[in-house]
Amino acid sequence: MREPALADEELLVALANAGHEGADPLADPAALAAWWAGHDTARDTARDTRQDTRHDTAPDAARLPGGPGPVPPDDALAPLRALRHVVRAAAGRHNGVDPGGPGEDEAWATLGALALRPAVLSDGRVSLAPPRAGGLAPWLAAAGTAALLRATARPGWRRLKACPGADCGWVFLDASRNTSRRWCDMAGCGNRAKTATFRARRRP
Repeated sequence: MREPALADEELLVALANAGHEGADPLADPAALAAWWAGHDTARDTARDTRQDTRHDTAPDAARLPGGPGPVPPDDALAPLRALRHVVRAAAGRHNGVDPGGPGEDEAWATLGALALRPAVLSDGRVSLAPPRAGGLAPWLAAAGTAALLRATARPGWRRLKACPGADCGWVFLDASRNTSRRWCDMAGCGNRAKTATFRARRRP
């Protein structure tokens, strides 16, 4: 099993980048189900967050493969969009990027209103779980919120960054030794920024 800290951060990166390119998978229940079923972290996250039935008699909060319950109504996606918003904002600040725009306070308020309960996981960690019925969106919002709480308590939290490239904002995990990585892709966003800086300096 992958190291829990890395699994937390990978889940947050996946949620933060959801909808970055193409249609937004957090826009409707069917899109969410299709995105999650095809995502690389789906099986590992489900396995890592499956509840231990010795401590909780409702393991249906995190069933996979096959999805943890029925497809949710549209309003159940609001906490996931709020979680994406706060992770993107934090990742931007970690890389000197002003997230800008309104909505962060409202996003935190949405997360704070989640009806979550403690759950003991199969590896012994304590996590958060949604009410026993609800489907994929509440389960994923609970797993993501728990991952956020664990990640913010670790020194490596500031390695979660958003690319400052123009019209980019891709969220990535900075694995450099001295936490100096700035761009999502040096050959793309990095080179474009350097070229723009060079041209600006040559202007009379």
